[in-house]
Amino acid sequence: MNRFIRNKLLWIGLGGIALLTTIFTFAFMGSTVNPTPKNLPIAIVTEDAGVTLPNGHKLNISETLVENLKKKDLNEVKWHFLSEDAALEAMNEKEIYATIILPEDLSQNIFSLLTETPKAPTASITINEGLNLTGANVAAQLSNGVVANLNAQVQEQLYTQIEEMKIPITADLAKTLASPITIKTEKINAVAENNANGNTPALFTQLLWITTFFSSMVLYTLLKKSSDGKWTAKTIARQIVAGLVYVSAVSAIILFFATQVLDVTVPHSGTLFILLLFIGLCFFFLQNALLNWIGYPAAPLFILLLFFSMPILTIAPEMLPQITKDYLYSWVPFRFSIDLLKDFLFFDKALFANGIGTLGVIGILSFLVMSLAIFKPTKGKDSAKEKQIATIH
Repeated sequence: MNRFIRNKLLWIGLGGIALLTTIFTFAFMGSTVNPTPKNLPIAIVTEDAGVTLPNGHKLNISETLVENLKKKDLNEVKWHFLSEDAALEAMNEKEIYATIILPEDLSQNIFSLLTETPKAPTASITINEGLNLTGANVAAQLSNGVVANLNAQVQEQLYTQIEEMKIPITADLAKTLASPITIKTEKINAVAENNANGNTPALFTQLLWITTFFSSMVLYTLLKKSSDGKWTAKTIARQIVAGLVYVSAVSAIILFFATQVLDVTVPHSGTLFILLLFIGLCFFFLQNALLNWIGYPAAPLFILLLFFSMPILTIAPEMLPQITKDYLYSWVPFRFSIDLLKDFLFFDKALFANGIGTLGVIGILSFLVMSLAIFKPTKGKDSAKEKQIATIH
């Protein structure tokens, strides 16, 4: 027993397990244990023309709301005051999570509630669901809170007018005063059914990275053995052709099971296959660029990158800790893959509508680095033989 306890390997193993536990705890929980929004972009469209009160004063409910919001220093939200067209464009460009629209006749309809010809005042909230479902839900809550506060302000204004005009409060008027403004909510770039609550872009990305990782490791091992560790133009060509075959098979299998077995809703299967193949090849070139130059030590880097990135891929970036945004989310290739998949699945954008994107550039650069391995100095059998000959002489 004493011999077992004194064994250095026992304590080295314990230290290694402690280190791994620390790494994986931070990887899986560090960025997601308490996600809180910070500078979540929400747009406000104010078209309200205002109203002239019986006492001659002009009042604009929407302007009052905007002034109050500008005075408040909220870390959770970053308000954007835009026109309706600009807000819609920003949402389609994945820049805004929600838009509150205060129409032209809002103030007028609010004070019409005290007249004999009342008109129901309405405000609209448009939710950009496809951008990020979690972020969109938070934006919806914050937007509803803004309109709820507006309702409270409107109540005070109406009660003041009722008192000044000595208007009797009927049962119907009392019900109206409880919530004067009706909220209409609509969704754009909606997440279709059977899309894992909007997480299919992240799931496709994870599947592609894992399967291309195993493909890269298998092909790298085979080519290294068959070429005695030397990278030639012929070896690189074989690696590229075999990689194309592997990634094509992987993309086809993922697409088949997603659409035919799991009933994931996609706009067009053929286009999705091309997109999966493109992303898979970019990942394959990136992985093999590192494998060709530094060998098997690159494998743990691929695994750790996935482990650290997986938990943050489904969370809105505005809800991540600043350190995670700056030192992980800002550069991981997965985020660019997710953007491409969101454009296709939720935003109805044509394939490569904005070019190949950052991921495509990463893929091209990785392809070049992978190919340049033919110039890598090798310590192969030839150098070993030369040493033997020198020793003999």
